[in-house]
Amino acid sequence: MRKRCNTLFLKIILAVVAGIICLTTGLSILNIRASQQAFVENFVESQDKIFQQTDRNIYNFFRDMTAVTSSISSSSTVQAYFTETDWEYAEEAKNILELKQYLKQLPIEKYSDMNLVLLGIDGKTLNYNDSSLVTDGETLLHNSVVKKALENPKKLICQYEKGGYTDVMKDCPVIVLAKSISRDGGKHVSGVTLLTIKEADFRRYYDGFTTSTNDLFILNQDNEIISSNREEYLEDSGDKEKLLKIIKEMEKSGIKIMSREENGQLTGYMTQRLQSTNYTMLGMIHPDMAFARVYDSHYIIGVTAFITTIVVLVIFLLVRQQTRPLYKLVDKMRGVREGRLNQFVKVEGSTEIRELSSTYNTMLGEMQQYIDKLMEVEKAKREAEIHSLQMQINPHYIYNTLASVKWLIWQGNKEKSVQVIDAFIRLLRNTISNKEEFITLKEEIENLKDYVIINQTRYGNSVNVEYYILPDCEGQKIPKLILQPFVENAFFHAFPQGQKGTISIFARMSEGHLKVEIIDDGIGMDNQTVRTLLDKNGDQKEHFTGIGVNNVDDRMKLIYGQNYGILIESERGEGTKITLCFPDKKEA
Repeated sequence: MRKRCNTLFLKIILAVVAGIICLTTGLSILNIRASQQAFVENFVESQDKIFQQTDRNIYNFFRDMTAVTSSISSSSTVQAYFTETDWEYAEEAKNILELKQYLKQLPIEKYSDMNLVLLGIDGKTLNYNDSSLVTDGETLLHNSVVKKALENPKKLICQYEKGGYTDVMKDCPVIVLAKSISRDGGKHVSGVTLLTIKEADFRRYYDGFTTSTNDLFILNQDNEIISSNREEYLEDSGDKEKLLKIIKEMEKSGIKIMSREENGQLTGYMTQRLQSTNYTMLGMIHPDMAFARVYDSHYIIGVTAFITTIVVLVIFLLVRQQTRPLYKLVDKMRGVREGRLNQFVKVEGSTEIRELSSTYNTMLGEMQQYIDKLMEVEKAKREAEIHSLQMQINPHYIYNTLASVKWLIWQGNKEKSVQVIDAFIRLLRNTISNKEEFITLKEEIENLKDYVIINQTRYGNSVNVEYYILPDCEGQKIPKLILQPFVENAFFHAFPQGQKGTISIFARMSEGHLKVEIIDDGIGMDNQTVRTLLDKNGDQKEHFTGIGVNNVDDRMKLIYGQNYGILIESERGEGTKITLCFPDKKEA
């Protein structure tokens, strides 16, 4: 027997050594290459999705700016402001007021970080924003972006500038959008619309999509960089010149994607024309860098675990012919340890294993019978306990309710007295006379409303209760008096000393389940208070029945199983939210 064990051990050692040498070497090389190729493809694909999202964001911006410049150019009020020369002061002031009222109606109002300046060809200016111009009109007329706009009256010119024209933007890199104010198809030009945004503010349209392994550049109509998450590329530098050279090369070749190796690292370039514009978006990605960051020690561990799994599988196949019956028995015993008591094993194998399997099956059968019987007894005891609590009306609650009615009668409030008595009668009828354990959600809400009427009579109307029950939930069957303990607890503990507040009850269907939420805006609870609330020995003196919050979770798990119950979320000063989840039990 010892020799046979040694032979088996030798086979296992040889298989492990051979597997580690062959599989580790071969699979490591293949897996690294395949993973790198797949990673690069996925990385490029994700970059394309980033392009699409960025394109949508920037398109909305340029669409609005185009609408603004077009509206200004076609406005007779704007034309009059720059062409009329013999206005008196009052007329000019009126025109400026009308002009600003007109500008307020344009999409520029959506962009609080934009600056709008109207510039006439005679140097006359109008600054729409609250900031002050630091550059006079004559100087602006000699600005390169203004010249381009005047030379191309039908185009929206976009350009990067190191500083803006107002006191707010003078020291900040900006993006300037310029469009001539013209009529008759650009034949008569009276001025230029200048829209200015800080480059840092414009960068927000795509900054969330950039990382240390991918960069984004926005190019204008002249293939000049106007915005990028890499600020050094906005200034004149060797890197900028090299990038512009690559852009020209891609444009000349008519390609959208290219890659090249730089300093031993692969760098990819992707371009895409921004929709409905003559501007371009350029992405620069570093897949090798990203791959190295992702596939470091974690990758090695993953490969090792994979190889180990393969080796273990091979070993298992070699050994299981001799030990299969024993493995099955061990597996079944493990299932029993995890709580699965139906793990009977087939009696097979050697004499010793057959005897062991037979004894195991006999023991398991007897144990299962004993546990089933014990569970039935415990379930019956628990059901009887809960039913007893449900049917038990607290005497103190009855005394206090009748005392409140007596007080109303003594005050002469007949109508309120009748309302409270009717509510109390309905509540008693539905709890004592109605023997059904399950009622519809609609009926449960009606019970709650009667309970609330009684409580508001006893304690005042400082606590308001609101109900938000969707129609498709009203016919759902739930245990009777399952919600009342939580509303009762909110009345007593969430609003101390007459504090005003609201208890809101929501019911909706979610993923095939009925979810009921009871939310109050009271003082909330810390963890210790929650534990006290769930204490089975808590004070029940003022409660309607013997069923407390602590019983509800046990009751739901007893009826529906361990996947159902209650969830309590609460913080001091933030109120309390209680969620109950029921299976879909629609009334037939």
